[in-house]
Amino acid sequence: MKLRTFQPRSIGVGILFHCMFMVFIARADETLPLLRVGTAFYTNVTITGVTATDIYFTSARGLGNAKLKNLDPILQKHFKFDPASAEVANTNQKAGAPQSSSSATTGTPQNIDRTNARTVMDDAIARVKAIVNQPVRALPRTPEMEVSTCHPGWFHDGAIKPDFNTIDIRTTQDTKFDQRPFITSDLNPGVAFVGPEIEFNPMTKYFYVDRSLPKKKLTEAEMVEINGLYRVIGKCEDKLKSPSVLLLDFVSGHTKALMVVAGSLVLLLVVVRFWMANRVD
Repeated sequence: MKLRTFQPRSIGVGILFHCMFMVFIARADETLPLLRVGTAFYTNVTITGVTATDIYFTSARGLGNAKLKNLDPILQKHFKFDPASAEVANTNQKAGAPQSSSSATTGTPQNIDRTNARTVMDDAIARVKAIVNQPVRALPRTPEMEVSTCHPGWFHDGAIKPDFNTIDIRTTQDTKFDQRPFITSDLNPGVAFVGPEIEFNPMTKYFYVDRSLPKKKLTEAEMVEINGLYRVIGKCEDKLKSPSVLLLDFVSGHTKALMVVAGSLVLLLVVVRFWMANRVD
C-alpha cells in the first residue's frame, strides 16, 4: 500500500480551513475549541470581552487575555482589529494607567477624562467579565452522588446594575451552595458541580455571560480586584455624562437642600414684598 505524502500546500489549506472554522464558531456563540496566540495554544475558549487592543477569555487554563495583534489574521478580521485604533487606545490606556501603588490597590486610575474614559471603561468591563465568568469544574453525574437540583435554571431573569462608586461585592457574595456537596440544574443533565466551588452574587450578575452555567466562587483577591474595577467604571461613567445629566444628578442628590433654599427664598420674597407694601415714605 502506498503511503500518502502531505504537501505543504495541503497543510496550508488545512490551517486556513481550521482558522475559518474557528471564526464561524466564534460568531455563533463566542467559543473556540482552540485559540492560538503567537506560539501559545488555549483550548475550550470562551470569549468574555473584546476591546480595541485585546480579547479577554476563559480557557482550560483559567483566565486569559491576548493582544489582537498576536492573533491569526482571520481572527483579527473577525474581532475587527484596526492597528490605528489600537494605537490610539494604547495611548489612552497609558494616560489612564495607575500612577502609584495606592491607585493600583483602589483600582482608580489617574487622568481619566472624556478623551480616554470610553477605552478605559471598556477594558475594565472586559476584565470584570473575565473574572466573573471563569469556568467551573463539571463532573459526570453518578448514582452515588447526593445532588441537589436548581430549577428553573440557575438564575432569575434580569440583573441589578451595581453602584460602581460604592458597592463592595464581598458583602453580597452568597455562599449558600457550600451546604450542598453537589448541585446541578435542569439545564445541565448528566453533570454535577461541587457546591462549595460555586457562588451567586447579585452585584456581579450584571456581567454574567452564560446563565446556563453556575459561577465560580471568587476569592478575596478577585473580589477586591473587581471592587477596584468597579470604581474605574464608575469614574468613567461620570466623565462620560452630559452636562444636563450631571445637573439632574446634582438636583436628585440634593433635593432636600434645594427645597430648603427654595423655601427660604420664597419666605424672603414674601417678607420683602410685605415690607415694600407697608413702608412709610
